[in-house]
Amino acid sequence: MWTIAEQTSLLKTPILEVQKLSILEDGVALSHPYYRIHCPDWVNILPITANNEALLIRQERAGSMTQILETPGGMVDAHEAKDPTASALRELEEETAYTTQKLLFLGSLNPNPALHDNRIHFFLALACQLAQNRKHFPDTEERIEIVKVKVEDLEDMVRLGRIDHSLSALCIFLAGKYIKIRS
Repeated sequence: MWTIAEQTSLLKTPILEVQKLSILEDGVALSHPYYRIHCPDWVNILPITANNEALLIRQERAGSMTQILETPGGMVDAHEAKDPTASALRELEEETAYTTQKLLFLGSLNPNPALHDNRIHFFLALACQLAQNRKHFPDTEERIEIVKVKVEDLEDMVRLGRIDHSLSALCIFLAGKYIKIRS
């Protein structure tokens, strides 16, 4: 069983912290340090309108330096940590201007246990509609384009690389149990 003997912060930003870990295995120090990325939990939502259209977003991503078509999502704020549902509803409205009364929890996973210590919570939002009194808006640095696609086209979009974000693809496939994502 692993335990942390020592933890050092190497880099701290508003969205993540890089940590160096000295680890003990059954009380014995391992020979080299490990590194992990400490992050808040994330949410990812597949929004579906009453017209059976998926609401995707297209935005620039610094990692790939390209525009990515993906499902809406983001970080769980500290005050929402006990209920990621609140984060999902907030992110849905922030990024798409849509809301829902039908939010289905699809599951929580670790995005990459080799490097990350957080969880991602997946949701399916059904019967989405434009917010009447919008309370949440995109962050000032976000340039988001809303892209509506037929639900039955989603699987092919992932397989053909049009949706190239692995966590978005996973959200789509988790939702497939509840909606028809195949043509």
